[in-house]
Amino acid sequence: MDYLEFFGLKEDPFKITPDLAYFFPSKEHNEILTALNYAIAQKEGFFLATGEPGTGKTTILKVFIEEWKDKAEIALVLTPRLSPEEFLHAVLEDLKVPVKDKNKNEMLKAFRDFLLSSASQGKAVIIIVDEAQNLSDETLEELRLLSNLETEREKLLQIVLIGQTELKERLASDNMKQLSQRVMVKTALRPLTRDEAFDYINYRSMKAGKGLPAFEEDAKSLIFKYSKGIPRLINVVSSRALMAAYVDGSTDIKKH
Repeated sequence: MDYLEFFGLKEDPFKITPDLAYFFPSKEHNEILTALNYAIAQKEGFFLATGEPGTGKTTILKVFIEEWKDKAEIALVLTPRLSPEEFLHAVLEDLKVPVKDKNKNEMLKAFRDFLLSSASQGKAVIIIVDEAQNLSDETLEELRLLSNLETEREKLLQIVLIGQTELKERLASDNMKQLSQRVMVKTALRPLTRDEAFDYINYRSMKAGKGLPAFEEDAKSLIFKYSKGIPRLINVVSSRALMAAYVDGSTDIKKH
C-alpha cells in the first residue's frame, strides 16, 4: 500500500505549488481579494499587495485571474527584472498586441490604441506583476507613466503589484513618492492565526480525499509554532509529518 492509499487520499494535500482547488479562504485572503476586485471594478489605477514569502500571494493572484479572465485583458509578468523597454514589450506580447518593431514610440502608440479599443468594448486591461519587489526603479517609473494613459472619464489601465514586504518600504522612499501617491489601495497579507492554521490543515486534508489523516492538537500546535502561520511552511512540515507517520504505520499524526 502506498503513502496516499494508506491515508485514504487521492493526492498529496500539502503540495507547495499554488493550486486553486486548495485555496483556503481565510479572513485575510478574502479581504485582499475583495479589495482587489473593488480596485479593478472602480478603475482605481494601482493596487498593491505585499506579504512574506509563502503567505499565499500567488494563490490569490490565481483566484483573481480565474475570476477576471473573461472580463478583462490580462498581462501577467512573472520575470520583472526587465528594463522599461523590455517590460513594455513583454506586456504587449502577453496581451497579443501586434507591434511593427520594438521602437518605444511605436510600442506606446500600439498600446494606447489597444487600451482605447478594449475600453470601447467594456473590457478592463490589467497588468499584474508578481514578485514586483524585483522591479528596477526605472521600470517602476515606466509603470507610473503608463498609468497616465486615460480618457477624460477613466483610467484605461489597471496595474496590480504583488511583492514581498520590502516593496512597500521602497515605495515609501522619497524618490518613489510620485508613484506611491498613485497607489490608491495598499494591502498586506499576514500569516494565518493559530485557529486558521488548524482549520487550514483540516481543510487541505479533507480536500485531498475520502480519508482524513488525524492531526492531533499537540501536533498542529507544533506545526503552527514551526511555521509561524505561513501556509507554505505549514505544507512542508505537514507533508513531512505525514511521511513520518506512514513510516511508523500510524494514521494519526502525533506530536513526536
